Amino acid sequence: MATEIDPVAVACARNNGIEIFPGDLGASLPNSLRGRVDVVTAVVPYVPTSELAFLPRDVLRYEHLNALDGGADGTHLLVRACRESALLLHPGGSLLLELGGAQDRLLEPELLALGFDDLVRHLDEDGDLRCLVCLYQSPGSQDLYPGWPRRSQG
Repeated sequence: MATEIDPVAVACARNNGIEIFPGDLGASLPNSLRGRVDVVTAVVPYVPTSELAFLPRDVLRYEHLNALDGGADGTHLLVRACRESALLLHPGGSLLLELGGAQDRLLEPELLALGFDDLVRHLDEDGDLRCLVCLYQSPGSQDLYPGWPRRSQG
C-alpha cells in the first residue's frame, strides 16, 4: 500500500497492482490504519534546496523539482513523514527513511521526542548515509499534532 501526490505515479502504481491512495503523505490513508501499521517506508524529497544544482543533469532534466526539493536543510518532508508515521505505527513498528548527508542527526531529536528509538543508519558502498531505520515505542505523542485523530490508548 502506498500514498502519492503525483497523478502519473498513482496511475503507474495502479497499473502495477499497487494499492495506492492519492494524496499528501498519510492524509489519504483510512483512519482504520492509525496505530495498526507494522512498517512505514518514507521516500520523500530530501535534497536541500541549495544542493539541487549539484545533482546529475539527467536527474534535473527528467525529475520534477517537487520530487527532489526537501527544503532548506532537506528535512521539511522528512519531519512530516516522521510525525505522521508516529500516528500510523503500532508500538514496535518500524520506520524506514531514505535520506542523506547529516539529516539523521537533524532528525534524531524529533524522532526521539515522537517515541522512536533504536536508530540504525545504513550507508551505501561509498560510506554515504542512505537510510535510517528506527522503532516506534511510545504511543503518547498524538497531542503534539492536533490535526490527527487520537488513537485509543486502551
